Amino acid sequence: MNSHTVLLFGPLRDKFQASSITIEMPENCSVEDVLKHIGIEQRILKTAVNGTIVPLSTELGTPSEIAVLPPVSGG
Repeated sequence: MNSHTVLLFGPLRDKFQASSITIEMPENCSVEDVLKHIGIEQRILKTAVNGTIVPLSTELGTPSEIAVLPPVSGG
């Protein structure tokens, strides 16, 4: 098992009432597996692992920091 820190921004921070959460997941799980495990809809998100934007299919072989970046809007 690996420990992953998930950084939350915008409405996800409000939903979880936290700026980050730490979870244990099996080795070689994907970013998508992590998001499903904590109940985050992935359709419109960008994700970064250890500071690099990656696809949801990216496997996490070691403990990682995963930033979940919701869409930004302005006006």
